[in-house]
Amino acid sequence: MKKLLIIIVLIFSTQLAQSQECNLNPERGSKNYIIGYGSLMDKESRIRTNKSAFVVKPILIKGFERTWGLQGRMYKITFLTIIKKENSAVNAVYYPVSIKDLNKTDRRESGYCRVKVEGKDLSFYGKKIKTKNKNFWVYAANPEKIKKPSNSHPIVQSYVDLFIGGCFQIKERYKINEFPKQCVETTTEWSKHWVNDRVHARRPFLVPNFYKIDNLLSNSFDYYLDNKYQ
Repeated sequence: MKKLLIIIVLIFSTQLAQSQECNLNPERGSKNYIIGYGSLMDKESRIRTNKSAFVVKPILIKGFERTWGLQGRMYKITFLTIIKKENSAVNAVYYPVSIKDLNKTDRRESGYCRVKVEGKDLSFYGKKIKTKNKNFWVYAANPEKIKKPSNSHPIVQSYVDLFIGGCFQIKERYKINEFPKQCVETTTEWSKHWVNDRVHARRPFLVPNFYKIDNLLSNSFDYYLDNKYQ
């Protein structure tokens, strides 16, 4: 009985520690920034939650890996997520938020855990940015819950378009030619479990940057143009 009580206490303590690491309250007076690496890279997707987040800047975060690995519950698709991993880096965007907007994004990204990225792990594409008294937050997944894309939970093109389209927005605004390619190369678990669900699937002309997206991805994956329509 005593051993059982000890085990229960240890489990509760671990769960409590984990919950305290998630969605921490920022220190009073500090400035807060969100790092977007998936759908938040796209302007229209981003401003649906934070209307002031029109302008974002490029950032590279070290010690993290972007991967297709968060399976939806209600929606049977696999989303992008990010996990801590040594010797890895992810290109992304960042933008300032108020506490109110931070809370809004917490609700939007409720399947993730908002964690702080230390200043030493941030690079700003040649710009010198002071990180003192600033919090840079990223929405990560529990590594134990990572699941690769599958036939029942595929990658979907509409989500890829938001992600890669946002990468092209950064390329065009900041003239970082390699940025979209970096988005592809710093993302793992691309898969043949990938369906084309574009609203105008056989007429993609209304998707912003559709030709650039298709050209980049078809050069990266020999099966891209063979993905089934759905």
